[in-house]
Formats: sequence, structure tokens, C-alpha cells
Amino acid sequence: MTDPAVSVVLEDDPTPLVLSVGRTLRAAARDPESLSVMASLRKTVVVKSKDDPQAVTIRFTEDRVRVDHGIPSDAHVALTVDLANRFAVQSVDGGDAPLVTAVLRLLEPDLPHWRDAASRFWAMTSQDPGMPRELVVVCEEEELVLGAGRPRYVISGEAEKLTRVLTGVDVFLDEVYTGSLAVRGTMTQLSVMAGASLKVRFHG
Repeated sequence: MTDPAVSVVLEDDPTPLVLSVGRTLRAAARDPESLSVMASLRKTVVVKSKDDPQAVTIRFTEDRVRVDHGIPSDAHVALTVDLANRFAVQSVDGGDAPLVTAVLRLLEPDLPHWRDAASRFWAMTSQDPGMPRELVVVCEEEELVLGAGRPRYVISGEAEKLTRVLTGVDVFLDEVYTGSLAVRGTMTQLSVMAGASLKVRFHG
């Protein structure tokens, strides 16, 4: 049996939340079981922030998932979520338990190993202007070197925090300023890495 083919399509001028939901759904689609769940849905789902008016509509069809901003009148379920915590659901309006469970699986995909997250981050961003030629990611006693040469940039932290930042779940600059991540490099490199992080956050 071949895996189902499902494309995640965003509106032409996507809002930040549309981009974030799209990135999350693409991450879920990389898992075969979650992809099967995605392909089986034929529903319209609203995801809205608990803190502000941001909201998106996800329409699941046979071979496509469409994400747009706003709230339609034909939604089967509306989820109010915490945008700062991986779409953690605060309340549910409508929908049956199987539908809610399926959508939650897609909005909270398993995070990869930090090494895999770092490699994907590097593959997406290493050719962007200003990026270091060598990125070193340090997790406790382990070190992963991506690229080669100078200039280099070093990021270190705990495994889960590295994964969350390198996959775009958490914001790079926020974690640096709070001390959750340690970095070694110039201020210019910090700015470039912040931009690379946002690229992964919204387009990964």
C-alpha cells in the first residue's frame, strides 16, 4: 500500500498563524500514521487563539489541506488553543471525540531528535545570505557539526529546547534572551540566526 498524497496549501497572503499552522501540518505529514489520519479527514476545523483574535480555518479534503485566516460559518469543530505552547487546547466547541483526537494529533506532532531537527534546520537555511559556514549544535556531552569552515556559530542547550527551537516551535531570540539556549558568535550572526529561525518557524 502506498502512502496517501496530501498537500498542505496556504492562502495567498498568509498571516503568521496560518504560516504556523501550515508548518505544523507539514511536520505531521512527515509521519506516515499522522499522514493517514490527515488523508482520512473530510472536515472543516477552526483553530483560534485564547489570548487574541487570531484564528484560522483548516479544510481537510481528499488530497489537500487548505489553511486560511478567519472563522467560517460551516466549521465542524472550533479549538481554542495556547499559541505559546504548541497549540495546547484550552477548550473545544462542537465536534465528536474521534474528530477532536485526530485534529489534536495533527496539531501536536511528535518532535524529532535534536540531531534530526538540527540537520533539517541546516538544510533549510545554510545557503541563506549571512549564514555561518559552520554550525555547531551542542547538547550536554554531544556535539553535531554542520557545514565546515569559518565563520562558525555555536548553539547549546538541552535536547528538548534545541529541538523546539530548531523546528520552529519556540522562538530563537526569546530562548537566547531567557537563557534557555547559549550561543557563541557575533551580534550580526545572532540577527542572521534569528531570521533563519523565523524562516523555519513559518515555512518549515
